[in-house]
Amino acid sequence: MNIVLHNGILAISVDLELDVTRHGGDQQKSLETVGRQLAELLARHRLPATWAVADPAVSAATDRILAANPAHEIAILGDRTWVGPEADRPRFARELTRRVTRGRTAGLAISTLLLRGTDLDSHLDLAVKQGITAVARVEATPAAGWIVRSRPEVSPLRFGLWQLPTQIALPSQRTWRFWRSPARQARAELAHAVREHNVFHLSISGLAAADHSRSVLRTLDRLMVDVARARESGQLVVETLTATARRLAGPRQATPARSILQPAA
Repeated sequence: MNIVLHNGILAISVDLELDVTRHGGDQQKSLETVGRQLAELLARHRLPATWAVADPAVSAATDRILAANPAHEIAILGDRTWVGPEADRPRFARELTRRVTRGRTAGLAISTLLLRGTDLDSHLDLAVKQGITAVARVEATPAAGWIVRSRPEVSPLRFGLWQLPTQIALPSQRTWRFWRSPARQARAELAHAVREHNVFHLSISGLAAADHSRSVLRTLDRLMVDVARARESGQLVVETLTATARRLAGPRQATPARSILQPAA
């Protein structure tokens, strides 16, 4: 990443949407409970986050999240039913336009697309046409534990659209390094971002966090103490994904010419 940052950046995202492939239990109640717990935790440390729901304008979570902290961002959660190789261009255009238009009509600043279990590998121009500036992938089928990825870097896609990979997802399929606990690995990734002036994207699965809420919240609370300390010392900025993309783009970000945009169908 040939971008000069003056400090580290932490971007926290929360997938707060139902999983239609998951059976049993009261998902809605579980998401409401863990969403409230996560919002309270972030409020204690005065930290913003990006919260993803399928349709921000009609989600019951939207008002609760913004009431907890107006600095939070509401993003669109996309899945493989309408994003990625299994969905055609007209469907992607139709579904994205509907969600963005409804959200902005409701007064929401919609600029981020979180993808569950799929990738935005084409139709980038349609995302930019709708004012999307940040794209990030979240885990499709999380389970207990942390997953620690290699350090993928943020990268510009096209037309002013930025991809923000997940460095650590919580919780997810268990991956252990025998000499280092998952919590220590998360703190090490945070320290690396501060030291190297990199972006650290921490992704949280709401449903998986609900299944292990006590351990997840305890580990997050400890990590957020380190985050708050680094922020107060001026070594770290905590931002939403949209704000991170804006900072990465810098003052030279420009609106793409319409001549490069292809028709939706």
